[in-house]
Amino acid sequence: MTHNPSIQTFEESIRKVLNVAKSEKEIVNQIQPYFQSLLQNEGLLPESYKQPKPNKYSQFLLYKPQDEAFSIVAFVWGPGQTAPIHDHLVWGLVGIYEGTIEETRYRKISNDESEVGFNLEVVETVIAKTKDISFVYPPNADIHSVRNPFNDIAITIHIYGTDIGKQKRNRYASETYAMKPIVTSHENEVPIYHM
Repeated sequence: MTHNPSIQTFEESIRKVLNVAKSEKEIVNQIQPYFQSLLQNEGLLPESYKQPKPNKYSQFLLYKPQDEAFSIVAFVWGPGQTAPIHDHLVWGLVGIYEGTIEETRYRKISNDESEVGFNLEVVETVIAKTKDISFVYPPNADIHSVRNPFNDIAITIHIYGTDIGKQKRNRYASETYAMKPIVTSHENEVPIYHM
């Protein structure tokens, strides 16, 4: 669609971090202040993309470089919409751009008696508001669910260490924790922004 100077500045910062960070935890910690600046851009998600679908959140690719070293994705959450328990298998940050969401984080607990060999334990549930940032990275901080239990639309901006719209990962059944491979494709194949 168009060029966005704040995304260009953000990409320059991410590239520097990726060149020096030694772990996924370091990556998310070092990118966080740059991401906070990006979230201040009120025009980051054009108005025409801010309406949710009636029965499922929308996922829009804002930007990815040609080498797909990372991606910037917007999720639009209507009231009551949910992303079930899932992992990412890559580092990522989630910033609340507009509104409020509820995020529940999980960790795997070994259990030989379980059908899948593990159970999931809730680590915490947080109510995240505009400009709040959380993170994911494998293997210890990678599983969560997200939902909008509120009456207003919520918009989240996500940064991932790959094109998450192509990433093979897993969804977990809420009762049995059985894993199901998934790929959550973007609504748009062509990014909204380019450099």
